Amino acid sequence: MEISKHELSRRSALGMFGAATATAAWGSSLRPQSARAADDLGVQLVDNGSTATLSNGTLSFTVTKATAQIQTIQLIGSEYGNESFNLVGGPKGQGYTTFDYYVGTTRFSKGLSGASYRVVSQMANRVEIAMTGSNPASLPFYMEVHMALEKDSPGLYCYMVFKYPAGMPDGLTVQQLRYAFAAGDPSFTYFVIDDARGIQERPSIQDTQQWVTLQDTTYLLPDGNVWSKYQNISNLEGDNHAFMISNGKLAMSLIQASKEAFSGGPTRQELTAHDYYNGEILLWHPFSSHYGSPDLEPPKGWEKIYGPFYLHVNEGFGDDPEANVAEMWAEAKLAALREQKKWPYPWISNPLYAADTRSTVSGKLTIADNVSPKRAWIVLSAPIPDRQYQGVTLSGKDWQYDTLNFVYSARASKAGQFKVPAVRPGRYTLTAFADGVLGEYTRKNITVGSGESIDVGNLVWKPVSHGTTLWQIGTPNRSTGEFHVYGGADGFREHLTWLEYPYEFPDGIDFKVGVDDIATKWNYFQPAYKTPGTPFQLQLRGTTEDHSLTTWRIRFDAQGYAHGTGTLDIALAGDVFGTLKIVLNGTELASLDPLPGPPGDNSSYRLACRAMYRQLSPITFPAALIQAGENILTLSPVRAPLAPLTRGNTVDNWMEPMGGVMYDVIRMQVKEA
Repeated sequence: MEISKHELSRRSALGMFGAATATAAWGSSLRPQSARAADDLGVQLVDNGSTATLSNGTLSFTVTKATAQIQTIQLIGSEYGNESFNLVGGPKGQGYTTFDYYVGTTRFSKGLSGASYRVVSQMANRVEIAMTGSNPASLPFYMEVHMALEKDSPGLYCYMVFKYPAGMPDGLTVQQLRYAFAAGDPSFTYFVIDDARGIQERPSIQDTQQWVTLQDTTYLLPDGNVWSKYQNISNLEGDNHAFMISNGKLAMSLIQASKEAFSGGPTRQELTAHDYYNGEILLWHPFSSHYGSPDLEPPKGWEKIYGPFYLHVNEGFGDDPEANVAEMWAEAKLAALREQKKWPYPWISNPLYAADTRSTVSGKLTIADNVSPKRAWIVLSAPIPDRQYQGVTLSGKDWQYDTLNFVYSARASKAGQFKVPAVRPGRYTLTAFADGVLGEYTRKNITVGSGESIDVGNLVWKPVSHGTTLWQIGTPNRSTGEFHVYGGADGFREHLTWLEYPYEFPDGIDFKVGVDDIATKWNYFQPAYKTPGTPFQLQLRGTTEDHSLTTWRIRFDAQGYAHGTGTLDIALAGDVFGTLKIVLNGTELASLDPLPGPPGDNSSYRLACRAMYRQLSPITFPAALIQAGENILTLSPVRAPLAPLTRGNTVDNWMEPMGGVMYDVIRMQVKEA
């Protein structure tokens, strides 16, 4: 389908790039889970030759031994006539692995193949099987995929063991490890990511046959709305433990009781569920380089266990499919709470999981000046060395960049008490951060032994200050969501917001401190170009391309200073190939090229208001540069955005036109001499 730019007025983008989802109200009551075991026979394992079937009277699934592909999942204990329905049936339906990686400069995308099969344990109350790939001719690493079924359970467990032993090819770089559940039946139209977004429906098959590709897995529907799998990233991965797909009668929910194995820690974002051919798909990414996480570059001898996750299956019994989905979602959330309480699962015998040697680390966080520590994140991470990545140095002090180890986290209470459970023995750095407070608290060398309850005491955090605050734009919260977003609070998910920037801010940002409102006058990201967007997107929008670099102005009044030191603190919530030049009243304070952290974190063009957080080193300057009366601070790119070389020595540069930075907070302070 072709759309002429003349068919679209400037304001028609409001409809063209409108919200693609609708939210349904939740049911006020919770019906009991309906599936039940037909016979109290415990868990049965049937060896079919090339496949194996596990069943418990409630649930049954069949897996191919050589590939770990699941062929069928059935709720055989259904009370409402759903017992014969295959949840991974239909065209393209299956459970399957995907591994994206480089060996040297050659990229591969493969699944498990030629695996050996074994029964790990077989008891009446639980059966666990494993499919293992260890042949370097098939995969350049060792991979075990484990699956388990418990008695009466309406769901299955799955986890992976990844190893990079000697004898495997050198030069391994991993970009993605994945297990996915594809529901190929076209009856699957509903999904739920969280309560805030509610019940959503995928586009119809007819619409997908007519949509226009705007960019990577992002489409313009015939009704003018935008649809993208990136609309359904999990916004606070540390707090979200379940997401679901459904056909209105049955549902599958992927439940993650713990996030300890994921790189990126509690603020990590990840893909969850979306449309898939004529059905839908659930995604489990034990590792990925999405949203700025560095690639995994394991040393020889490295090994790690990922998961388990729990795939929960339930059903509804009413005539209203959306009401059924609401009920099934409510029950799935209860299931997630139950799984969290079970963690760590005592039945996993692999020593990498260390189920019987975990410890609890507790304490209290106190923030100076009576700042509330409520819901502050407490993070325990292993100390790692600095590393080079895509031409920049990633700090080993930042747990966001740790791809090799486990990261443990918990929230603090209103009074500051915290308890980080299920921590493996080792030496850790404790990091704390809280909304409204710039920076982080850090305490090094916390030693955790086996099976201990460790109290680290009262941790007193005195946030760094450089004097009297003249002004501050934004609230430290590692997000730009409080700033202006075209289309409203969630507009970054529902629109290609960058296409509206030149119409909303044709002269860039010109912000007057103390007068202007950040919710209307400060855009949630600063694009590098005055007209951000790919050539096709700009043509579709009716915008003449202008690749002049943007300049944002901050105006503020001051009394002037004869002596002393000024300090500018800047924290970024996202960065896509960004650079930054900072000028005060005509004097350049800093030229930052490159910015710290990964050079591209996908935040803007993958429909997010944050990705990899980074706090710039304080920028100091003579306070005498601040003059009496009005002052002007300008922010602009040093140069045009430039994508780095890939491992294959190519440039994936289609995202460059959406390059720029997202400011979490900007603060100016002065300390008089």
